[in-house]
Amino acid sequence: MERLVKYGKQIIKKLISLDYEAYFVGGFVRDSLLDIPCNDIDIATNALPSEVEKIFSKTKATGKKYGTISVFIEGYQYEVTTFRIDQKYINNRHPETVDFSNNLKEDLIRRDFTINALAQDIDDKIIDLFNGREDLKNQMIRAIDDPDKRFKEDAIRILRAIRFVGKLDFDIEANTLKAMKDNLQLLKNVATERIISEFKIILNQKYINRVYELLTDIRLAEVFTELENAVKYLKNYNNNINIYQLFAISLYPSRHLNASYWRFSNDEIRHINALVELMEILNKQRLNSIIIYNYHTEYILEADELLKVFFDYESQKAKILNLEKNLVIRSIRDLEVNGNDIKRFTNNNRMIGVVLEKLIEKVLLEQIPNKRDFLLTYSKELVDKLHDKQ
Repeated sequence: MERLVKYGKQIIKKLISLDYEAYFVGGFVRDSLLDIPCNDIDIATNALPSEVEKIFSKTKATGKKYGTISVFIEGYQYEVTTFRIDQKYINNRHPETVDFSNNLKEDLIRRDFTINALAQDIDDKIIDLFNGREDLKNQMIRAIDDPDKRFKEDAIRILRAIRFVGKLDFDIEANTLKAMKDNLQLLKNVATERIISEFKIILNQKYINRVYELLTDIRLAEVFTELENAVKYLKNYNNNINIYQLFAISLYPSRHLNASYWRFSNDEIRHINALVELMEILNKQRLNSIIIYNYHTEYILEADELLKVFFDYESQKAKILNLEKNLVIRSIRDLEVNGNDIKRFTNNNRMIGVVLEKLIEKVLLEQIPNKRDFLLTYSKELVDKLHDKQ
């Protein structure tokens, strides 16, 4: 942390030496005043992006259109952004155009909440134009200026407010909370990838019970109806979950994910579907080695924990881990026979598949040993029975 600040001050000092203004801004200043560790530092300056690129030797134009240049010193990365004035916002998310400014206040007033609009100079003096320090003292999240305008500009700020409640255990100021509720429908205009990204951060916060309460309070399910189950049941839950678990809770036991809308990858969809299936299995079926064989153990453990969201469920974690530890085989490759061996009894590929599945089941349940002679004998008997049924 000290080295991060040290090199950040070197950037500010360099800019000041060239007659520019430069300040630490945003989350770093907020967290420093709260004595919370911070892993990244943002710097605001009246130097133009092109000038920042010329001044520092190692840079990357991470958001040059919006005034941001990443500056690298000794392995640390700093976002250096030109003071700016945001013009008309489009899609309730991004400003249509950005005008660069020479005035710190114009830059700070465009930000979301008072506690995020603090600046700190090279001598550690705090510039507080919107009573952010008072809101920090009172543990309050308050939108800058007109909250309705702030959320209409960028609807994702609604979720950011929830994130800060989860991070800081603060309350949301009454007018700000009302504006969040009034503008909630605007989240429909935000790209789902951005919604998912913000939720991943929200779900990882320390005071997660406050987050769950807020999801109910702002009536999130009225906008994202697929999350209705999660909003309903999580309000009485106190543990963190991940984004896949959020959707699994929402879909359990029989709902279907609108995959095209949420744009999850195929692997992510499989993860979500597996959790839903496993919750149903653990709730209604007797746990056995076949289930352990067919699913990732971490998914089974996730599903085992998630059932506690819905009712007074007795965890089967010990049994899951014991079954996993003592699996006789872990994949089809561990069988002492393969498809070519079964071909001596039949050339029907579908039947070969059926036989191999039955062998796996019998071995896992320890009804026959995983020994070649036993497996071949059973395979011959099963093929004969299948032929007789045809």
